[in-house]
Amino acid sequence: MNSSAYALSIDAPVCRYVDLDSFTDLLPAQVLSDEECARAANFRFPADRQRYVASHIALRQALAEYTGLHHAALQLATGSFGKPSLSGHTRTQFSLSHSHGLALIAIGGRGPLGADVELLRAVPDAAVLAAEHFTRREQEALAALPAQERDKAFLTCWTRKEACLKAIGVGLLLSPQSFEVGLVPDCRSVELSVAGRILWLVLGPAPARMDCVGSLAEWRQTEARAGHASRLAEAHA
Repeated sequence: MNSSAYALSIDAPVCRYVDLDSFTDLLPAQVLSDEECARAANFRFPADRQRYVASHIALRQALAEYTGLHHAALQLATGSFGKPSLSGHTRTQFSLSHSHGLALIAIGGRGPLGADVELLRAVPDAAVLAAEHFTRREQEALAALPAQERDKAFLTCWTRKEACLKAIGVGLLLSPQSFEVGLVPDCRSVELSVAGRILWLVLGPAPARMDCVGSLAEWRQTEARAGHASRLAEAHA
């Protein structure tokens, strides 16, 4: 790919954290879809239910602000692998992630977005998880770090993988070991091979916050696999 023509930027003019445990601006319950209400009802613990409801109401508030639509006019649909979209507004791209009591919302108007957030915490099984989900080079880089730096580096890499997978919305069809994202919150292009095509994404950090790590990815372009020479589509460029 001609890197000079590929701007390393992510179109997410709305990118915000939401503290779910102190979120009190709740809309009427009927604003949520039947599917959302059913999922909320399935949570065993009240705190998990409240966080789920708060995160989805916060998303709807952000979408209403971005689109100018009333909350009641927002109709969310879910793709075959679970990626949500806004019905009738294909140019409005968004992603929601939450970790315990913290959510991250990203909204833009160009390519499909993926957002992921993790609260900073100890990850005692980081090496085991890395062996299952990280590339060999990422595993080696993690093992080479001082012990006190590994938890944050692991969570950074994890959120970067998740952001990419959420942007393309193909569920478990793609192994996180099949693409490289690194352990530092830099901005880079990432190449994913999916179903005979090459998907190009821009990956970067979410706004810095002391208690978490967050990552954003935007799917920008798709090419035919063979030789990377035959361009299949640039619908997301």
